[in-house]
Amino acid sequence: MEFNYKQNQSVEYNIPGVMFGTGKIVGCAHVGAPIIGKSYIIKPDSPIDSETYPFSHFVCFENNLKSL
Repeated sequence: MEFNYKQNQSVEYNIPGVMFGTGKIVGCAHVGAPIIGKSYIIKPDSPIDSETYPFSHFVCFENNLKSL
């Protein structure tokens, strides 16, 4: 299976109306779906407000990612 992003690769994420920023790929959560692609586990460079989202990492669909 081919992955477009690799472990520790720097990316920019933009989930319209939700959040945007930069981070690193730390894994793949789902191997793919039409249009949205694979979903990757992201470790953001800046922490997310723990009252809003109480986890250190999140999943982002491939179509919301861009390589840095």
